[in-house]
Amino acid sequence: MHKVLVLGGGKVGKSVAELLLACGEGAYHVTLADRDGANLKEAEANLARLKTMVPHKVEFSTRQVDASDRAAVREAMKGQNAVVCMLPYDLVAGIAEDANEMGVHYFDVTEDVETTDRVKAIADKGNAKVALVPQCGLAPGYIAVAGYEIARQFSEIHELTLRVGALPQFPTNALHYNVTWSTAGVVNEYCEPCNVMLDGSMAKCPALEGLEHFSFEGVEYEAFYTSGGVGSLIDTLVEEKRTCNESDIAYKTIRYPGHRDLMKFLLQDLRLGVEHAKPLSNGRVFDRRLAIDLLDHAIARTLQDVVVVFINCIGMKDGRREQVNFKRAVRATDMFGRIWPAIELTTAAGVCAMVDLHRTGKLPTKGFVKQEQCDLGTFNQTLFGMAYENPEGLEAAVKGKWKR
Repeated sequence: MHKVLVLGGGKVGKSVAELLLACGEGAYHVTLADRDGANLKEAEANLARLKTMVPHKVEFSTRQVDASDRAAVREAMKGQNAVVCMLPYDLVAGIAEDANEMGVHYFDVTEDVETTDRVKAIADKGNAKVALVPQCGLAPGYIAVAGYEIARQFSEIHELTLRVGALPQFPTNALHYNVTWSTAGVVNEYCEPCNVMLDGSMAKCPALEGLEHFSFEGVEYEAFYTSGGVGSLIDTLVEEKRTCNESDIAYKTIRYPGHRDLMKFLLQDLRLGVEHAKPLSNGRVFDRRLAIDLLDHAIARTLQDVVVVFINCIGMKDGRREQVNFKRAVRATDMFGRIWPAIELTTAAGVCAMVDLHRTGKLPTKGFVKQEQCDLGTFNQTLFGMAYENPEGLEAAVKGKWKR
């Protein structure tokens, strides 16, 4: 039995635990750890229901852990084969180091570049004892797997744009946005510098720049730079000599038109994107934490969302300049007795696939593992790949009533 600790039981963390047990065919014992008893109670109800709906064993436990207490986190990792870190970006630092020291394979879904650099540094120093697999969710994560599948068809890349959006199906507010994922993660990726390639050179661009408009299946969208989504893909393409002096490569977040301008006003013009701002004379602090609290307070959560993935690549292919596109649209899905928001399903599927592929020996057993080291075909051979290819058939596949 492969023992996995899921550290963080919020919106997506609880779904990681449930999906791993649903699609893991009885291979896993999952411990879900969170400081919030309400999160654990909701997860326990979901997992208890899952037990009655699948043909294999569902073995799990829950544990109340404050992730800011490093000793408590280390105690929770004892005896585990792997840890999936689903904590907010500001609590992730140090978890990988502890996991490596304790011989526990490490996975996360963070978009935070600084956190990923720390994970990579463990391997760069020659200290890796385990597999270190960060950025495993949707974006970063699946988008790099799919992006590399397209990019490797080209001998020379002129333009590669990766775009992902988790959007409400029925937006009603001025932001055209609802909470579907970690608010802290969204604000962080709207504030931190973005790694891009422009004219063949690596650059860091401000988030919320690079605005473009496009249509997808008859719906109008905008897209702009945000931090972290490109993962290590640019480095890989440079190493493979697929780039040239006109290569433009970037990741962009998809939103409905007008969203970017309002967030730019909030985070830049009102300066709420500043991290750890100094208090005013009256003691009030206006910073990124306040922006997160404001959005959590004002923006309603929705279960009715859609994840849009849209990639285009232009370059030299078979001696000709060609363009190849890749698109997926995943909507909220009813399965295992509840509604799975698309962002929860796709993010959970991304990291669960990597955990499963590692367990079955299809990923390196030690060192820093890039998402693009897993090809799309291998990803889609797992049950988790159905979250992107055929989410409506996933429950039937788990029950053995649908051939993959």
